[in-house]
Amino acid sequence: MTINLILITILGLFILLISANYLIENIVSLAKKINISKFAIASCTIAFGTTMPELTTSLKSVLADPPHSGIAVGNLIGSNIANILLIMGVSAMIFPVQISSDKLINLELRASVVILLFPATIFFFNLNSNISFFISLLMLLFFIWFFSERMRLEKKNINEKTNVKQSIFFLLSKIIFCVIGLIFGASFLIDGSVHIAQYYKVSERVIGLSLIAIGTSLPELTTAIIASIKRSHGIALGTVLGANMYNILVLLSIVEIIQPSSIVKNIQSIDIFVLAVSSLFLFLFIKDKKITALEGFILLFIYILYVYSIY
Repeated sequence: MTINLILITILGLFILLISANYLIENIVSLAKKINISKFAIASCTIAFGTTMPELTTSLKSVLADPPHSGIAVGNLIGSNIANILLIMGVSAMIFPVQISSDKLINLELRASVVILLFPATIFFFNLNSNISFFISLLMLLFFIWFFSERMRLEKKNINEKTNVKQSIFFLLSKIIFCVIGLIFGASFLIDGSVHIAQYYKVSERVIGLSLIAIGTSLPELTTAIIASIKRSHGIALGTVLGANMYNILVLLSIVEIIQPSSIVKNIQSIDIFVLAVSSLFLFLFIKDKKITALEGFILLFIYILYVYSIY
């Protein structure tokens, strides 16, 4: 019985990763086809593509009967922590992460503050569902503003037009097919993970923060590692910062709107603390416009300690 559940979970994760991989490729091709800047590809299109596993997994969890909001919230908070500590840590250890634009970094840092304050405010003040509902709507508006500001700052850095032979219709068709794959993969992953959690008497929060968070962050990790190996400056950081914005300002807001009080019921102080620490370290490191291998090791070490602590 347990072996079957593990196999189902692994199958779901495999489908998620394969679908996400091709989704990213096609999104990048589409971005190049319509001539979007390099940073925009990373922080908008690639980040959006790599958060599809979190999107499908979280929605599947919160819309299930009964809902598994612990997995949804844990997945999103855990993914953000993994994005900063695990992904940026590994990327910097492979090759130092370079940062070039002061204006974009300042914008992303402001976004990081809002990302942290959103769940922290609801959790520590134990806000009721009505207030958290309106705060969630406000976060969606913040996302739209941050997104438009990012595109405005990037409008002067447009790439030379790339010749992509495939038509826009064909690229969109493949993107839709990949999204369907993500939905099926998420279904298998959630079903298997919930049963495994119940079998081993592990809380949904812990499963979401660790197993599913790492699993759904693998597309970002793969993208960041490839970017580091190819020394494509800005891609790794743009992907992580963009993905974090989607995860919290959009997906966590949607989860809170669908299932009010999900944040209060499924977060613990250590989760907010580690999210704050990871954001602080990222802020300190990128002030020098470079994340070194040593700083990457520090980020990765903190992540290992965190995962150990929640178990």
